[in-house]
Amino acid sequence: ITDTATLSNGYAPTGTITFKAYSDDTCTTEVFSDTVTVDSGNGNYTSAAYTTTAAGTIYWIASYSGDSNNDPVSGKCGDANESSVVQKKQPVISTTPTLLPNDSATLSAGFGTLTGDISFALYDTPDCTGDAIYEEGPMTVDGNGPYMTTNTSVFITVDGTYSWEVEYTGDGNNKAVSSTCTAERYVVDITPDPVIPAGLTL
Repeated sequence: ITDTATLSNGYAPTGTITFKAYSDDTCTTEVFSDTVTVDSGNGNYTSAAYTTTAAGTIYWIASYSGDSNNDPVSGKCGDANESSVVQKKQPVISTTPTLLPNDSATLSAGFGTLTGDISFALYDTPDCTGDAIYEEGPMTVDGNGPYMTTNTSVFITVDGTYSWEVEYTGDGNNKAVSSTCTAERYVVDITPDPVIPAGLTL
C-alpha cells in the first residue's frame, strides 16, 4: 500500500515530504517511513510501497518540510482518506474423503503462520444437521498443512448417510473457513442383502 500527498498553494515549493504509517489509531506505533523529494513544485507525491504484515487499519501522516519560501505543513492522525484497511486473508480448506477410521483436512493459502483451531464432526445425516455422532477438536493450528483425527474405534453400526464437516476458527490475519458437508458424504449399507436359496421363490 502507498500514500499520496498533494501540495497546493505553495510558491514553487521544494524540500521533502515524509510519509509515516502507524498500526494504531493514535499514531504511536510507527511501522513504516519514507521521504520523497519535492522536485516538481505543487502537485502529487507518492510514498514508496509498504508491505503489510498483519490485518487491520494502517494510519498515514504526511509532513512537508517547508523551504525558504514555504512554511512546513503536516497532516494529522485520523485525517479523512488517510487510512488503509488491510483485510484478513481467506484460507482454503480441502478434505480427503475417508469415512473411517479417521478424517483429514488440509489448510492452505493462509497468511503467515496460521494459528487458531480446527475441529472435526461426523453426522449421521446428509446435510450435517442434528447432533454429531463423533467430534474431535478443537486442535491447535500451527500453519498451513494437513490435520487429522485420531479416532481408534469403529462406531457406525447402522445403515444411513454420513457426513464429515471440518471447521477452522481463523485468527488475527485469516478468516474462518469450513468444509462443505457434501464434500464428504457417504451412503453406508451395513445390512446384508437377503439370499434366496436355489429352487425357492418368495
